[in-house]
Formats: sequence, structure tokens, C-alpha cells
Amino acid sequence: MALKIANIKIKGYNKNMIYTIGYAGVTIDRFVQILKNMKISLLIDVRSVPKSQYFYQFNNNLLSRILANVDIKYENWKDEFGARQDNLNFYTDNILDYGKFAKSQQFQSGISKIKELKNRGENICLMCAEIDPINCHRAILCGKEISANGINITHIIAKRNGETYIENQKDFEKRLLQTTKVNNLSEAYLKQNKKIGYKLT
Repeated sequence: MALKIANIKIKGYNKNMIYTIGYAGVTIDRFVQILKNMKISLLIDVRSVPKSQYFYQFNNNLLSRILANVDIKYENWKDEFGARQDNLNFYTDNILDYGKFAKSQQFQSGISKIKELKNRGENICLMCAEIDPINCHRAILCGKEISANGINITHIIAKRNGETYIENQKDFEKRLLQTTKVNNLSEAYLKQNKKIGYKLT
């Protein structure tokens, strides 16, 4: 079950942990404060188009400058982890197939870079737009595969009403099973992939 936190803080760097967060509806000040409280040193933007129509402060150029002012590095990994890909071989029935894409050289290159960055001491958070990780490829694709490579995932859920929760991968997957109403975790991931995956027009 997700844990409600008034002022999230961690005690130090965890070599075996990666965080995720969605920014939709969160003020930039609150967003930055959450990252600072979690001692994030590197924010990896997994948006294929690193801009926001409604939250301009999360456009990549401006966001990178804002984060630089608080000593947090910013990188966009649209090639490695983006939800929209140009290669048609990654699609099944016109939907980006997370299983296929996860096996690609570019995605696996991202996994290798994650491991290298963690070994160098970076405290990493993956960022996309959606508030709930169940509705975002940062969890259904990236979180699933990173977790399978032995790195723990913690999802930060910052809601519009000001409440903030953290949810570990085990609790996330329990909620995913409940949400998709299936009993098999692989089937649950596949069902959610079909629901939220990028669709070719």
C-alpha cells in the first residue's frame, strides 16, 4: 500500500534504488523540493517529446536550468526509454510493444547506463508526466525492466491536492493486479501496455 508522507526524506544514497515521478499538476517549486528531499542527483526525463503544453516550466530547456540551480543534473533519454519510437518493428497491432522494445539494443543500452551511473553514485529519478505510475510507461516499461535487473524501484506519487505518497515496486504490482483485474502479473503488464501504449495513427 502506498505510504503517505508529509515531508519525504531519505537518510542517504541507496545504490540499489531508483525513483520515478510524474509532474502533472505539481508546481515546479514543489517538484524541486521533492527531488531535493529525496536527495536526487540526476533526473532522467523519459518523455519522447520533452515539452509540456500546459506546464511550461517542465519543458526540457527551462527545467534543466531550474534543476541546475539546485545542483540536480537533467538528461532526456527519449531514445533509450521513450514511449514513442520510430522503428515499426517495436509495434504490435499499431501499439508500441514494451516487451519487444525492452529487448532492443537502445533500451538495453539505457539499462547498462543506469547501472553504470548507479555505480558512480548517482541517485536517479525517472520523470514523465502522469501522476499515477500505473498509467505511465515509466513504470509499466522502464520500472518493470529496471526492477528485473536487480534495482529496486520506488514510485513517488505527488497528487494535485498537495499529498505525496511513495510506493515500492511490490505494492505497485499488487495495485496493478487489482487495477487490471487479472491474476497473472505478466498478463497485467501486457494488458496495461495495450491500454496506455503509444498508438500509431
